[in-house]
Amino acid sequence: MRVGGPRALRAMNDRAALHALIRRGPMSRIELEQEIGLSKPAAAELLRRLQEAELVRQDGHRASAGPGPNARLWTVNETAGYAIGIDVISSSFDVAVADLAGGIVAERKVTSRGTGPDPIPTLRRAVIDAARGHGLKLADLDRAVVGISGSIDPLTGLLGYAGHMPRWLGFDVPSRLTEALGVPVTVENDVNLVATDELLHGCARGYTDVVLLWMSRGVAAAVIVSGRLHRGSRGAAGEIDFAPITTDGQPISRLIDAAGVLSLASSYGIAASRATTAVRRAVSGVADHGQAPGDPEGFLGDLAGRIAQAVVIPVSLLDPQLVILGGDIGVAGGDRLADRVADRLHRLVAHRPEVRPATGRENAVRHGAVEAAVRQLQEEVFG
Repeated sequence: MRVGGPRALRAMNDRAALHALIRRGPMSRIELEQEIGLSKPAAAELLRRLQEAELVRQDGHRASAGPGPNARLWTVNETAGYAIGIDVISSSFDVAVADLAGGIVAERKVTSRGTGPDPIPTLRRAVIDAARGHGLKLADLDRAVVGISGSIDPLTGLLGYAGHMPRWLGFDVPSRLTEALGVPVTVENDVNLVATDELLHGCARGYTDVVLLWMSRGVAAAVIVSGRLHRGSRGAAGEIDFAPITTDGQPISRLIDAAGVLSLASSYGIAASRATTAVRRAVSGVADHGQAPGDPEGFLGDLAGRIAQAVVIPVSLLDPQLVILGGDIGVAGGDRLADRVADRLHRLVAHRPEVRPATGRENAVRHGAVEAAVRQLQEEVFG
């Protein structure tokens, strides 16, 4: 059965070559031949096509090991497209502009509080200012991914599960942003983007089935199945903060968010003004100002039991390889808390996933947004 003619084959080879250059960096023609299985004439013609299309450029030479000439190196022309990643929280926007190869070329963070009921003009201005920092205009940008707390309904574009984001409620968020920025905009749940960042650069590398539990001021989850984010039919997969799951008469999410963890720490004699501080003191076994550290083992054990109860249902349903404890509370707990969660979780389920703390990379939501936007841009340009 014929699956494509010469034009389709050339397009497939071009795409394979561009992805190889992104993945491996500058390569010689011979290396490219070996990487994607082309003849010498076919590789030379491919590079000619891609150079004419301004998708590749020369990038120096590699010294020859023998008497012959040095090998010319080729790389992707990173200026052939630009993508934007944005982290939206209630009081600020964190914007990064990346080139086609994924390199960050401009950044800007602005406060959005107190600028009126509509947040879109402030976000647009932040993107314009960030682009200008690299000599770019809005018209030079090609794709954008925006991370936001809550879930976007794919049918209506409305933001749900986000009562703490009142200025973003009641309108089609992707459509408004696409109109304001003049580029296709994807709006993604922020915890999903953290999971993306962990999958590409963090502790989930090499895994295909993962549950990430986010614990901070609120509680949420992200689910990766067969290496892909699972969003659900209405974009609300992972919104466990709203699930009516109770322990001792209280919603389980209220027992592992910042307020619940701080209260639990206090009951074990661990004094702190923030939940993350309490968890770090329990993990280290040391209190500030010479105070007794209370009962850190009792606190960590009780907290681990609560976390195990929060994830036991998704773990039972999805059978993941890995459970990640994310958010500032999960990161603060480190391996000590993760090990205790694993012990309690393994008593509850027959299949026993690994449990690890999140990498906790700074600006993880924005990083995830940039990664997603660059992948979309590459699909568009290389396709």
